[in-house]
Amino acid sequence: MRMSSGSVIDKVKELLEHSHLESYSRYDGEHPFDVFLGVDDQGRKSLVVTLDAPRDRATSSKTIAVDFFFRPDGRHSLRFSLEDDSLKDIFYKFCEDVIESTRKASTTDGFSPIIRRWETWINFFQKMSLPLSESEIIGLIGEIYFLQGVMIEKYGLDCALEAFIGVDKAHKDFEIDDTWYEIKTIHNGVRNVKISSIQQLDALNLGKLVIVTVDQGTPGTANNITLNSIVRKFKELLDTNQLLEFDEKLRKANYIEDDRYDDFNYIFIRRDEYEVSDDFPRISSSMLPIGVTKASYEIDISSIQKCKVEI
Repeated sequence: MRMSSGSVIDKVKELLEHSHLESYSRYDGEHPFDVFLGVDDQGRKSLVVTLDAPRDRATSSKTIAVDFFFRPDGRHSLRFSLEDDSLKDIFYKFCEDVIESTRKASTTDGFSPIIRRWETWINFFQKMSLPLSESEIIGLIGEIYFLQGVMIEKYGLDCALEAFIGVDKAHKDFEIDDTWYEIKTIHNGVRNVKISSIQQLDALNLGKLVIVTVDQGTPGTANNITLNSIVRKFKELLDTNQLLEFDEKLRKANYIEDDRYDDFNYIFIRRDEYEVSDDFPRISSSMLPIGVTKASYEIDISSIQKCKVEI
């Protein structure tokens, strides 16, 4: 049975913060890999995975030293050591993800599953500032709001998660069956919505532009929302496999939980949906002159009220 995210983090933190110099403790005896947490010979918090497998290629970051070493018993160990202790909270989450995402892996796969997970995390240990800008924060809030409040009810949880492809750098935020949804989140009072690429609204099949409007929130109030809080609330709906899939999508969106995101507070005002059909004002790829390959543009929201649909 999968431990809850909180209990995994608590155990990781306990093992890393109460280890002595050059001492390690095994995480648990049920994991298919031998996973150890502790402190290396330089006093750095470390995650060590030991396998009877050959070394593989792994790259260090500015703040995580990655290395292999050969054990007296003939096995290899892959070690991740935290160079900058100010990033320990992110390191704890990385350890949790490696442990839980490989719980059903096979030792015959060698170190590849561990290294693949590391490659999805490496950027977080190279950026000292928040990875997401304020516009990206409200954009992701709007997408998760729509995922939870609309897509799950209409299509079910598994299908809704699979349809959530915008974080995979796809042109549309959601694609499912024969339709699609593009989500734009704006501040209350904004009159235009930015379309950042031609492909976002360019399609042969009918789809919808969804505009989520938010306003400034107040911490501590009942209807206040932050990126961290909406992610945590959505995760409560997920089982083990769904949680792993959602966490992977969040990392592709450059998000992992960080207390600094709680400085950005919002309240939901409304959600408006507009059918994107032939008479919707948009730029399509067929309109572009030869030589123009990319373009962005803005739509006056008042001009698309005729396309608004009841929700």
